[in-house]
Amino acid sequence: MPDRPPVSREEHARIERFIAAFNTLDNWLQSQPDAPPTFRSSVDWWARRHPYWHDAESLRLFTSLRNFLVHETVRPFDYPCVPSESAVLEIEAIRDRLLHPASIGQQFGREVVILHPNDTLETALNTMRKRDIARFPIFDGNRFEGVLSERDIARFLSSVVARDEQFTPQTPIHQVLPRQSKRQTFRFATPETSVAQAAFWFGENTFLEAILIAPRIGDRPTGIVTRGDVAGWRE
Repeated sequence: MPDRPPVSREEHARIERFIAAFNTLDNWLQSQPDAPPTFRSSVDWWARRHPYWHDAESLRLFTSLRNFLVHETVRPFDYPCVPSESAVLEIEAIRDRLLHPASIGQQFGREVVILHPNDTLETALNTMRKRDIARFPIFDGNRFEGVLSERDIARFLSSVVARDEQFTPQTPIHQVLPRQSKRQTFRFATPETSVAQAAFWFGENTFLEAILIAPRIGDRPTGIVTRGDVAGWRE
């Protein structure tokens, strides 16, 4: 069987990019506290700790390719195969996502409209219409009272109609806020939380409507993430 022709300069550069990205991933994973000693085991370990992470299977396949490139080379720069450009681009993208994940603070930091519990339902509805928003946090000073959404207002109005009661637009918001429920419709997260983690939370909890971005639970938010914001997000 004839020998494989030597790799071209372009192919060699592609191999070097692949190996460099692989080694960067290997070093990063090994630097994590309690990481197991091998690349394959550290990938499995990271995937168990981060169920929203979708790159583990690709890296398992790339492990075999990297081992073949490194251990089956009989002469310097005489590689047994050459990864495709798409494979190189994919492992580089995985490297970038893992080392520099997009955070919700970067992506969704924004002005958050906050209302007071004594503000009226009319104020809430007008604010929703003028600002084109569907939900906002309610704070009494620095005390967090809850999140009011269009769905909450609709439920309140339907209950008023069902009881054949008089409705007034001057009803204070605190009477409209939903009572405590087992359904978690909102949660807090720090600005450093990854967008992939937020997307996983929405997928895990179908009742979740909003993630409030704040340094600590109950702090005034510096941003808000909705289900539509992360629809289709992959990291």
